[in-house]
Amino acid sequence: VDIALAVELLHYATEPHGFDIAITVVGDEDFVPALQRTRLKGKRVCVASVKNSCSNNLKKAQVSDFPYIWLDDILPSLLTETEK
Repeated sequence: VDIALAVELLHYATEPHGFDIAITVVGDEDFVPALQRTRLKGKRVCVASVKNSCSNNLKKAQVSDFPYIWLDDILPSLLTETEK
């Protein structure tokens, strides 16, 4: 699955109207090269992840053009009252 996601990310990064910002939900450092190359194609990258599941190398790689979105911080605001 990781390779398929990276391939699709890079494919659409090279399409003229593919996307402007890639919002990725990843935690694996194996995505660092794909995210770096996506930025080299002129696309902006936003990384969302779970703090304790995100690789330290991904955190340090500076591949996001935006502050990291920590899903564990915002999950309570996404749940409905019956899911809490």
